[in-house]
Amino acid sequence: MSHLNKLSPVFKQPILIGLMSLVLTACGGGGGGSTSAATPTPSDTTAPVISVSGEQTLTIALGASYSDAGATATDNVDGAVTVSTAGAVVSTVAGDYRLTYSATDAAGNVATKDRVVTVSGIAIADPLIVFEQGVVGQTWDLGLNGYDEQTGYSECSDDGGATCPNISWDLVNDVDRGTVLQISHSAANKIAAVYTKTSVPYDASAYAGGNIVFDVKILSGDSGLSMKIDCIYPCSSGNYSLSTVDSADWQTLTVPVNTLVGQDLSLATIDTGIVIWASSYTSTVFLVDNMRWEAAPGGPTTGSDGDDIDNTVWVNPNFSGATSPETRAGYSLLWSDEFSGASLNSTYWNYDIGTGDNGWGNNEEQYYRSENASLQEGLLVIEAKEQAFGSRSYTSSRIKTQGKFNFKYGRVDIRAAMPEGKGMWPALWMLGENITTVSWPYSGEIDIMEMVGGSGLESRVVGTAHWNNGGTFQADGVTKQPYSPASFGDTYTLSGGETLANAFHVFSFVWTSNQLTWYIDDVQYHSMAIDSGASLSAFQNEFFLIFNVAVGGNWPGSPNANTNFPQRMLVDYVRVFQQN
Repeated sequence: MSHLNKLSPVFKQPILIGLMSLVLTACGGGGGGSTSAATPTPSDTTAPVISVSGEQTLTIALGASYSDAGATATDNVDGAVTVSTAGAVVSTVAGDYRLTYSATDAAGNVATKDRVVTVSGIAIADPLIVFEQGVVGQTWDLGLNGYDEQTGYSECSDDGGATCPNISWDLVNDVDRGTVLQISHSAANKIAAVYTKTSVPYDASAYAGGNIVFDVKILSGDSGLSMKIDCIYPCSSGNYSLSTVDSADWQTLTVPVNTLVGQDLSLATIDTGIVIWASSYTSTVFLVDNMRWEAAPGGPTTGSDGDDIDNTVWVNPNFSGATSPETRAGYSLLWSDEFSGASLNSTYWNYDIGTGDNGWGNNEEQYYRSENASLQEGLLVIEAKEQAFGSRSYTSSRIKTQGKFNFKYGRVDIRAAMPEGKGMWPALWMLGENITTVSWPYSGEIDIMEMVGGSGLESRVVGTAHWNNGGTFQADGVTKQPYSPASFGDTYTLSGGETLANAFHVFSFVWTSNQLTWYIDDVQYHSMAIDSGASLSAFQNEFFLIFNVAVGGNWPGSPNANTNFPQRMLVDYVRVFQQN
């Protein structure tokens, strides 16, 4: 075949097109009519859009089952487009696995998107059973136990509560669940709880980032429940308020493990699987089933579920809470400070500065400075900081009315909100005005309120009186009695998730010649009879007020990694009344 023959078709086509063009031009001319040229359909050059269902990067534990959520795709011309998946996840082998999703539209445009799944190499722990199908999990070899305020919190050991007068437990049949645990509180309003316990502390570190899950059903009484987890004493998560339970049905409750860790639970030394009780402690019967610890799907993780908050700059938290009247029947206002000025009133207050003797006698870890007390928006703010100063790692403030305002007998109302966290030790208290001449404990001490933070203890207020057994002086009026400190105090614990740190409370103290009485929000929780005898004679003298936030010391211990600084005690007002 010649080269000419091979080229001939190429030349034929343009000639034909030219002829057609001439014919069309002739037809379209002259007669008054016109014809528009046809518009070609534009070509589709846009690829589909792929949407990956769920996270594009995620981590699962070694051995955990994995089911891919897939992806979807849409195209602006074709609508929904089929998605294909390439790749696989082998959950039994640690590593990074890439899944590629592809979609192609009718015009041939291709889109891809990836998901990366990391198999962490850490095997996920099996659920840690606490109670299931009528049986306590094998980890808790000491079985079900209880404690009761009426018996001095002594343990009722695996006896159904026979030796706990105000709480009992039993295995009962539920129509929906079969054998479940029933817990019953008496009507005595005494603190009591039921718990599972192990004889050998259990390392639950594998459950960091996981949850404690259980089912509950209220049969009668309080719809609010509380729980905690204990580690080797005095370690504890502190109290955790559960959501209100619908009394008509079973309800599954979930408690994040890391939230309890954030309240100072040590997972390495767990000795109770759960401690649970009705928040009101009174006339309540409830059922429990399927109690277990579940590991996080991606293996152990640290950190709480809450966002980190920048607390370094003062922002008024605008707490709500209890209030008290400005006047009281049968009393006259003797003295008050509403903290409404621009700075602390030096007519009323002065400061203790420094570290005192042996950390103010308690091995406290802060250096007291005047700079840590201020007035902000009608509040006294005492701020504890993590700050190196004067050979100490923390600073705070301690203010007092010593030498400026003393009084004997009356009623004190203080509206305040407390700091929180391990190592925090706020106090609103009084010392005898003769302390500089007779020293402690001969002067007497009245703690209107104290609190130690951490392990959920922010819900507990402590009120105490201190004195010297035998009084101050011997019969000659000069020689001191032997040093023999004595004290008498009591506590009150808030319920329903309320703490001394998340709302204002009114701490009140009523002092007469024969009685000391402590209140929180007008609820009396402690009283002590006094007289003019030698031992208690300190309480027949004048006292002055002291407000402070200590950091560390013999009682609260040092701050830990869960303690966020700065911490603040807020005081709205202090009012001192005397009987007419």
